[in-house]
Amino acid sequence: MSIFWKQFISSFLIIVLVIFIFTFLIISELNKYDKYLTKKRLLTTANLTTEVLIPALENPQIDDVQSVVSRLGEKTGVRITVIDENGLVLGETDKNPREMENHSERPEIKQAFNNEIGESLRYSTTLQKEMFYVAVPYEAKNGTSLTVIRTSLPLSIIQQTLLPLESKVIYTGIVLTILALLLSLVVSKTTTKSLAGIINISEELAKGNLNVDIPISESKGEIPKITMALNHMAQKLNEVFKQLSHEKNQIEAVLSAMSEGVMVVSEKGKIILTNNIFKEMFNLTDDPFQKSYWEVLRNKEVIKLIDGVLQNWKPDNKEVFYLYPEERYYLANVIPLTSPEREIIVVMFNITEFKKLENIKADFIANVSHELRTPLTAIKGYTETLEEGAFEDPQEQKHFIKIIKRHADRLINIVSDLLVLSEVEGRDVLSQQNENGDLEDVNVNEVIRSSLEALKSNALEKELKVSFNPSDKEHIITASRFLLEQMFINLIDNAVKYTPDHGEVGIEITDKNEYLTIEIYDNGIGIPKDSLPRIFERFYRVDKTRSRKMGGTGLGLSIVKHIVIIHGGKIDVESEEGKGSRFRISLPKKV
Repeated sequence: MSIFWKQFISSFLIIVLVIFIFTFLIISELNKYDKYLTKKRLLTTANLTTEVLIPALENPQIDDVQSVVSRLGEKTGVRITVIDENGLVLGETDKNPREMENHSERPEIKQAFNNEIGESLRYSTTLQKEMFYVAVPYEAKNGTSLTVIRTSLPLSIIQQTLLPLESKVIYTGIVLTILALLLSLVVSKTTTKSLAGIINISEELAKGNLNVDIPISESKGEIPKITMALNHMAQKLNEVFKQLSHEKNQIEAVLSAMSEGVMVVSEKGKIILTNNIFKEMFNLTDDPFQKSYWEVLRNKEVIKLIDGVLQNWKPDNKEVFYLYPEERYYLANVIPLTSPEREIIVVMFNITEFKKLENIKADFIANVSHELRTPLTAIKGYTETLEEGAFEDPQEQKHFIKIIKRHADRLINIVSDLLVLSEVEGRDVLSQQNENGDLEDVNVNEVIRSSLEALKSNALEKELKVSFNPSDKEHIITASRFLLEQMFINLIDNAVKYTPDHGEVGIEITDKNEYLTIEIYDNGIGIPKDSLPRIFERFYRVDKTRSRKMGGTGLGLSIVKHIVIIHGGKIDVESEEGKGSRFRISLPKKV
């Protein structure tokens, strides 16, 4: 759309809008004024009627009141209604009062009964018309009764008085609109003819086309001066943009290649620059440019670090821990820049993986040392006892050798579980190409049955009720049979171990959509609520003494979790202390 039409349409619409608003306001004020005059007329008629009816209202009778009201209605042309304090109609100009319904619920009557001048604009069910009502209360001199005199006029009569005047106002508005159309045409053509070329050139410059040809007129006036200024500006901008573009490309390339988060902050605390890694680190969805750093970071340690550098103007660094939305560790370096603008640069190194590895390494060494020390100490102690002469007593010798054997078995179990855990932790997911040759179509029902058979003697010893009644349908998934057996044996063995004698252990299978859900439940001792988040950690035990007595290594559930993960599934647990536990595993049918 050309500048002429833009100018014409905008100016025309503005003038039309002003005329429309002006016309609307005039008509609105006329309506208000007419309503005011109508109300005044109705109020005057009501007061006049009250004066005339005073003798009849001291002891009101329908016939007496109706006679006076009928005469006044004919002379004034106004509908008059007289209502007693019970809502009974005593007089009415347009209808027999004895046939009329009770009026006590009319809004204007309610107002009058409260010693106010009632007013209402509503539909009359008696006359089947929109009416404007005014009601005036009258209290008898003897104070025995309260009467309401109501006057009204149809809304159609009120509107008819305004119709000619409104028509004239609208006609005048139409004439002014036509004049505005002609005036807009003339003004738009005059003002836009000279500017059309300059605007086109300015639009090209705004698009970045700094090589646009700008014709310079030799005539005098403001337009040639503007043209020369635009030409000079285009040359300067072209040079500046080339330099800025080169520098910007360099900065973006450097920042994009960095694995660290970078933020530049002004002396006043406003963010000037951030790279994408920084935004990812702090989950920033919006551009933080020109926002205060404390609004964006919302971490007391980082904010305090930046505050200190801004105050002392000396570099500083600190390790920072973020808990939400996940645990993360950062090394924050804050360095003041030697620029005239006095800016600082914040570089965030993500050291989460290093911290996790450190913690895992420390925990693993501590746990393994602790787990191995107990059986090794026992083996050494009883061996030394045997060396000191206990072997001479056959009974003691047999007892000590049995203890040494039990602790040696415990060492073997720990090493075996560590080997299995090392294997499953070294694999993120099962290879689709079956590179290890351990993928096959496995009937989950058969694996569970074989696992139950392996633990049957343990369950019979405690007289447990074990239930597993799968449907006739075979539940086939692509998986490692060996790993699945390890997973089910660990879970069922735990359920058997921690369920008291005569308890119940059960297994259920549900086939839904793309996942197969297996639930292993018991009514055993359960797991405390505060221990639930940690039960899949290596060597974690809810009750260490009880677990060791039962032969547990503390690695079983960690192995289970990693087996589920490498099969692309998920595991969760529900448990209540003293009532039992329910482990729920969901495995995809195809991995």
